[in-house]
Amino acid sequence: MYKFLTLSLCLFLTACANTSQTSYQQEVQAGTTPLAKSPLEAIHNTRAIPLPITPESLAPQWSISAAEPRLDFGSSISNYRVFSLELKKGERYQLNIHSRCNDSCMGVSKYALKPRALILDAYGTIVADKPSHVSILPEQINMSWKGEAIEDGTYYLLVAADNDSPGQTIVINDIWVNNSPLMGVKTSMYSSPFGTISASGTGNAH
Repeated sequence: MYKFLTLSLCLFLTACANTSQTSYQQEVQAGTTPLAKSPLEAIHNTRAIPLPITPESLAPQWSISAAEPRLDFGSSISNYRVFSLELKKGERYQLNIHSRCNDSCMGVSKYALKPRALILDAYGTIVADKPSHVSILPEQINMSWKGEAIEDGTYYLLVAADNDSPGQTIVINDIWVNNSPLMGVKTSMYSSPFGTISASGTGNAH
């Protein structure tokens, strides 16, 4: 009976996740917000938010929802936000992004925005698209970039959802059914096109 209930629960959670993410992705593609075809156009389609220079634990949170503009990455379309940072030539920096589980991870169907980010210069040229460090916790994804400004100017951090594989498993958690350790099952936290992120930066990073 235990194995049957566990299998049934897992199948139910998987079906719900796939259905929800398909619906979300259709909403992104059918959105009416501006759709950029390039990073430079993406910068121009929104107002950049000055990136907070603050400890990571104090970084403000922003939602990435269907209300934000969209960028066509070629393989998928994603809503995004843009943050700006003024740097001097040779100045070292660290940019941080944290994506937390949606709705405080309530219930058994857990989702989080899997970040996809680009660091751009003032001309929309991609400076970096791969994070220097990634860590995944039970209810949070952390990404950071370290680098050095190649010239004086404004740099941009564009943060979107990685929608190449919506609904993919990001983290697997253990949960109890009816508060019984005998009914413990593993449930996945799935990637979502929408979510809440926090972003911050530091200058002169080592």
